[in-house]
Amino acid sequence: MEPFVVACCQVRAHALEDAEENLQGLLRALDEAGEAGAQLVALPECAYPAYYVRDSDPYARPGVRPFAEVTALFAEKARRYGYWLAAGMAVPHEDGSLTNSGVIFDPNGEMVGRYDKGFLWHFDNFWFRRGDAFPVFDAGFARFGVLICADGRQPEIARSLAVNGAEVILDLTAWVSWASSVEQLSTTQCEYLMPARAFENGAWVAAADKWGPEGNTLIYAGRSCVIDPEGKTRVAAPSTGDQVVTYTIDPAEASVAAVPRRPSLYGRLTEPWERAPARALLEEPMVPADENRRIAVVPGSGELFDTGTVISRYEALREQDCDLTVFGGEVGNEGWQGVLPSIEKAVRANGGAVAFAVATNGCTMEQAAVLVTPDETVEHRATHGRGIDLGESTAPVTRTEAGNVGLVCGDEGLAPEVARCLALEGADVIAWPTFGDHPMNERIARARSDENRVYTAAAWHEGGVITSPTGAPLTAVPAGTDMAMAAQVNRSQARWKDMAPGTHALRDRVPEAYGALVADR
Repeated sequence: MEPFVVACCQVRAHALEDAEENLQGLLRALDEAGEAGAQLVALPECAYPAYYVRDSDPYARPGVRPFAEVTALFAEKARRYGYWLAAGMAVPHEDGSLTNSGVIFDPNGEMVGRYDKGFLWHFDNFWFRRGDAFPVFDAGFARFGVLICADGRQPEIARSLAVNGAEVILDLTAWVSWASSVEQLSTTQCEYLMPARAFENGAWVAAADKWGPEGNTLIYAGRSCVIDPEGKTRVAAPSTGDQVVTYTIDPAEASVAAVPRRPSLYGRLTEPWERAPARALLEEPMVPADENRRIAVVPGSGELFDTGTVISRYEALREQDCDLTVFGGEVGNEGWQGVLPSIEKAVRANGGAVAFAVATNGCTMEQAAVLVTPDETVEHRATHGRGIDLGESTAPVTRTEAGNVGLVCGDEGLAPEVARCLALEGADVIAWPTFGDHPMNERIARARSDENRVYTAAAWHEGGVITSPTGAPLTAVPAGTDMAMAAQVNRSQARWKDMAPGTHALRDRVPEAYGALVADR
């Protein structure tokens, strides 16, 4: 990849009835992008004719120009300015179906490909056909792929693009939003989901969004932006106003590499939903009022593993009805297993569960996480990371009073496949003891909760957070303290996987399309 200019066209939303006014605004934005020297340009989701199309034949409506006529206009802009263009459009097909697509034009004005949205959101299902392929396009200066809006909520989609060679991910989006004022409009996608996608894949993300209302029931967040592979937003538009956001992407600026993947461990991703253990669990009857529990996170000190401190803090939290306590990772030594029986004894006497992690630096460097319940002890060696001796299997999902717990150790939390496999195995809570105080820890924890609709309890050196199945923080360790922080959880919330009506976090995946994620490359 060599330096190049990307342009994200933030344009005002229009209802279908205003398709012509909308089109003129899109053409002006494409001119502005070209005049700014852009080499790669993105238009929002269903930039034409509209997002809320209301039926499968929007081009039959008065005032809506034919698809071929509009694509010809877009092609002319790409040819005139010599840029690559990814245009969000509702695409009609000969069989009468419609796709929510990114249409790709090369600098010669040729239509060279298309990406069809794979994770349909709510009323998308009423009129759009689901896509099941993740193409990557070689622009010469960079390889790029496209995802569309809610696709960012499914980690397999961005991951498939990255595995297929994408260095840049264009997010053609219509971020539906809410706030108490227009100036505050935002979305979880620009706050943490797309930064997580950039960071976990070591890719740049460029998002083009609409702004303003479409009709009187949808309002968009704006906030078109460029995010680097460290998860940092380099440039962003406000929540209102037409703006062509441009940025010169220089690969030397952010050279963070994603945590190396372990495809042989991800087999669950390609299995049909009907075979996932989680499916049967979601059908179990449950009384929410009987499922209230309390979990806690305790920050790590960065010092030698101290059994006495672990036991005393666990016992104090257990007195406050905490059913699961997750400790931040500590530096350990080869003999840490010798003190494990004292922790097991305390848990058997007091109930609840304890999760912790240690890093050892003996003959080999290892990171291991442990979950202790009154009935069993699960020892799990980290399967992801650099410079350590890796384990060969994902931790089992373990039943506890707080719900089914999936144990994640260290850098495993940074690989989305690990938590996803645990969610498919039936985890209600991801317990993530990790080591470094990385600036992305909280946003990664929120992403893991949101995309899997589970609780995440993450603890690290001088920090920690508990996030709800919607990705909202329930509590966090105040910076600069060693406070243990607890929050109430309810297993029924982790069994409710609907993100929107007709949109299910696990059932609506497309396992047959994820072959690249388990291929040994």
